Amino acid sequence: MFGNGFWQTCSGLSGFGRFNYGGIIMMIIGAALFLVILFLILKKSGTTFSEKGEETPLETLQRRFVNGEIDKDEFLEKKQILESR
Repeated sequence: MFGNGFWQTCSGLSGFGRFNYGGIIMMIIGAALFLVILFLILKKSGTTFSEKGEETPLETLQRRFVNGEIDKDEFLEKKQILESR
């Protein structure tokens, strides 16, 4: 019905050289390409799989000081306590 057109050309893609592993190889290349794109997107957004998104105690203390929740004396006192651990 379709003659020697599109479908016959696509069926020729199943072979890879002298081996019939073309489909598997194309799936591996596709999966690798997907993982590379995913990695680049996560890297650009600043997110990695190892980050938990939690602040360290020092970062929390600095944020509280910047937001005005604690004064300079309390900040320095608590910072000294954290650094002595």
